[in-house]
Amino acid sequence: MRNFGPIARAHPDPALGPGGVSASQRWKTEMKMDRFAQENPNLSPGRPTALPHRRSWGLLWAILVAALLAWRPAQGAPAIYAPYLTDTPPRILEVLEKKTEEGVEITRLKFLNRELPDGEKVIIYGILARPATPGRYPGVLVCHGGGGYADGVAPAVKAWAKRGYVSFCQDQPGICNMRQASSSGPWSAKKWGLFTVEPDPTCNILFDGVVAALNGLALLRSQPDVDRSRIGVTGGSWGGYMTTMVSGLAGDRVRAAFSIYGCGFYDEGSHWSHTIGGLPEETRKRWVEHLDAGRQAKGIRANYFVAAAANDWFFWPHIVMRTLNEIPAPKNLVFSPNDSHCILVPGGTSGPPAFDHQGHRTYMEILWMDYHLKGAGEPFPVCQPIGAPRRKGDAIEVRFQVTGPKPVREASVWVAPAEMPWRLKWWRKVEVQPSGDGLYTALLPVEETEYGLNWFGLATDERYISTSTPMQEVQPAALGFKPEERRDVRFAEDFEGPEAAKRWRRQYWPEEKYKNGRALVCAEAARTGKRGLKITQQFALRGDGIRGVALRASGTRGLAFWVRSPGGTGFDVQLMGEMPDGKRIYWQSSQPDPGKEWKRIEIPWSEFKLVDEETAPFEPLSPGLGQIRFVTPENAEIHIDDLEAIR
Repeated sequence: MRNFGPIARAHPDPALGPGGVSASQRWKTEMKMDRFAQENPNLSPGRPTALPHRRSWGLLWAILVAALLAWRPAQGAPAIYAPYLTDTPPRILEVLEKKTEEGVEITRLKFLNRELPDGEKVIIYGILARPATPGRYPGVLVCHGGGGYADGVAPAVKAWAKRGYVSFCQDQPGICNMRQASSSGPWSAKKWGLFTVEPDPTCNILFDGVVAALNGLALLRSQPDVDRSRIGVTGGSWGGYMTTMVSGLAGDRVRAAFSIYGCGFYDEGSHWSHTIGGLPEETRKRWVEHLDAGRQAKGIRANYFVAAAANDWFFWPHIVMRTLNEIPAPKNLVFSPNDSHCILVPGGTSGPPAFDHQGHRTYMEILWMDYHLKGAGEPFPVCQPIGAPRRKGDAIEVRFQVTGPKPVREASVWVAPAEMPWRLKWWRKVEVQPSGDGLYTALLPVEETEYGLNWFGLATDERYISTSTPMQEVQPAALGFKPEERRDVRFAEDFEGPEAAKRWRRQYWPEEKYKNGRALVCAEAARTGKRGLKITQQFALRGDGIRGVALRASGTRGLAFWVRSPGGTGFDVQLMGEMPDGKRIYWQSSQPDPGKEWKRIEIPWSEFKLVDEETAPFEPLSPGLGQIRFVTPENAEIHIDDLEAIR
């Protein structure tokens, strides 16, 4: 069995940070420094420094020495980040607005991110929010996602402040919508792109995004009402990347990190793998060394959680696990099956329970920060595979254990073919049998004995906290399954089951021309049953989990389905496969108008022709296949039912 990695592996001595300094010693030192700053406001960051009284020199020197011992930046951080790992806050250039609303004080400001050797300045806009009531609070740095900007996540900054945190966010160049952002720099004039590393990696727009987040962290930690021993970082998508990156570079300046989707090792399995793989070798090496979050994950000392979508368009499960495996601190995770860029398990992006969706991406991030930064609540449950898988009849028995403070509300196992591309898998739920002490057993069905299976255990406790085991892989052949024992399971879809509407859905990130199209499982069937598929207007509809090796081994000769077209248009049927770097390959069969009445159509595999490629890197009926698509033109109304592979 292949285990993609452990979770919840603690620091060798979680009470000690770098240099052997205990957390309590660091906390006491920082308390002294905060008290000194409050009693000596002329020494606050950004103000002229006045000499303390002669008798204060001894105390000041002791505090500074203790501070240097108490905190060190993450070991092995790239040298280009060294100037921004000193915990020195950036210089505030302008306070644009300061107001109080709903018990929260909100300050909008601009700070100097850095000054280039030629004198040009990078100026970053950020938003600071704190409870209006004086006190001492934990801090949360909010990192916006790709195409976001500081004002776009202002509701999150405000929401954290309403919950009793001092919170800060900033524009992050490289992953920022610069048309809506309020920051400025020379990136466009200098033609710095996301993968520029010439003449060095500081000439990359994303570098300024990382530096902006590091400066935002330092600015947050410099606030007099912030407890610097209780700092969290959170963000989704590219904001999850930034959460991972900043936590890795900042070391023990961050206590809790909650990443949604984002991780590292982009070159090994992400939406950007094809682009990174096409870079010149030296360029690629420079980029991954300096700008890939996975290479910094070994510096994470925070309690780290990643909420991952098992079919995510951008971040694939094996690089999520690769990132987790690098983290020496305690960590935990959840995989949400058959989801892309959303977490639809309880506690995720849609609940349950109900929560402020403008202020937070997930419900669980609130509980994670409250526990690790406030000491409120109890730990998250941990799911771990137990023992080695074993053959049991024509199935594989697997076990996992849930350890946590609260009863489990629901547990399950999810399984998918291992040979299929991650983004194209269809995860099937397998019922589990509890056996006491948090142990659950499931039987994985084996169909193609020569190919592996991916699986993970998933559990939700009574608080609606969902966690998973690490991603697993098991090979039936290694457990004694023979090729002749394969089970012939013919592909067929009648759109009657409750999961049809999820399996057949809009193509991820559709082109502009498809934005007005719609598809739904409707109450109209071709022959039997009560439901069928309806597509209107120009649209691309995908069906995931089409297992090419099974279609080939079963001796199928093509597809058949019933169709009618009240709109009087033809349509295209496509087979889609994916290469390991994410490049997609299409084979297409164009169909004429079938007429307004139901008609059965058969399409032999040989009629599917390669699209936009001279040669294909693999055959359609192969491990690379994973999806059937129906593509309709303008003014279309197409009804489809009883889709099946035929022999």
